[in-house]
Amino acid sequence: LSCHIFLVHSSPMKSKILLVGGGTGGHIFPLRNLIDELKKRGAETELVVAEAPLDRKIVKENFGDVKTHFFRTDKIRRYFSMENLAAPIRILKSVRTAQKLLQKINPDAIFFKGGFVGFPFLIAAKLGKFRGKIFTHESDISAGVMTKFARRVANETFESFGNPQTPLFFSNAEKPAPKKEKTTPPLFKILIFGGSQGARNLNELFLKNAQSLLKNCHYIVVTGREKKLNFSHPNFEQFEMLPATELSQKIAESDFVISRAGANSLFEIVAAKKPSLIIPLPSAARDHQRKNAEFFAEKNLCHVYEQDSKASFPAAVKSAITDEKMRTALSTSQIRNAAPEIAEKILKFLEKN
Repeated sequence: LSCHIFLVHSSPMKSKILLVGGGTGGHIFPLRNLIDELKKRGAETELVVAEAPLDRKIVKENFGDVKTHFFRTDKIRRYFSMENLAAPIRILKSVRTAQKLLQKINPDAIFFKGGFVGFPFLIAAKLGKFRGKIFTHESDISAGVMTKFARRVANETFESFGNPQTPLFFSNAEKPAPKKEKTTPPLFKILIFGGSQGARNLNELFLKNAQSLLKNCHYIVVTGREKKLNFSHPNFEQFEMLPATELSQKIAESDFVISRAGANSLFEIVAAKKPSLIIPLPSAARDHQRKNAEFFAEKNLCHVYEQDSKASFPAAVKSAITDEKMRTALSTSQIRNAAPEIAEKILKFLEKN
């Protein structure tokens, strides 16, 4: 009687994570670092974003190495619109499409970052036979309708302002050393950017005060798409848009930043330890930008200037630049991108379950 023993060596199966977010840059950019961290740990990743020009542009510039699905859906608008009559039917169709896509991709987990593009997937996962896990992330201090719904269906929710804090934002992990200015002495460099919705007012605020602002400083203004300024000065340069990597680099190279109060921008600025003057967008839903800014201001990590303030804007800039208390608070701040911790926790959760 002879016995043959065969030893079969098999490598552990890779976890597959489907990351979903779209509609705004804030729902997509933060996924870049998380995808990188998941890949470092051996996971496979695929991405779902909205079928929209902005989403396509962001993916082209920042996610060229990631398999991406452009998904079409609809939303219920909170204002009167005839589109709301057809929206439920379109959403129902998108849920069916999401079910088919989930079956095709067969992920072990869904990570939802935000935007209406994720709603059909959350519904499809709960109504269908999806046996994987669902994770969500909320950036703002004030949760929106979609986040509140996602929390109810998720296995775990990460929050930038939670306890513990798990901020997830785009950051250029490998920032080269800032280039030295050729000017002698080097001019103090200030960066202004307002995203898409909030750029116009910041552009106007700069132009109105340009003569005073440009005396001893070099200004870089990211004006927003199709909002280029008809203005020139030796101490001024402008860009309509910058890829996330380049914007992150500009923040790193700047001495001071003026920005809106989107959570991703705030965390990026504070993590880079840059003094800043933050101008909340008054029309932001749930007034979340003001709440975001106040959270950091209470910790002396930024100054806040109201968009409709009658106070001198150049004086507010000068006050923030010369605030040593803010510089000290920034130098000791422990805020950083939590992408490594989030990736680790997701994969350990999947391994355990």
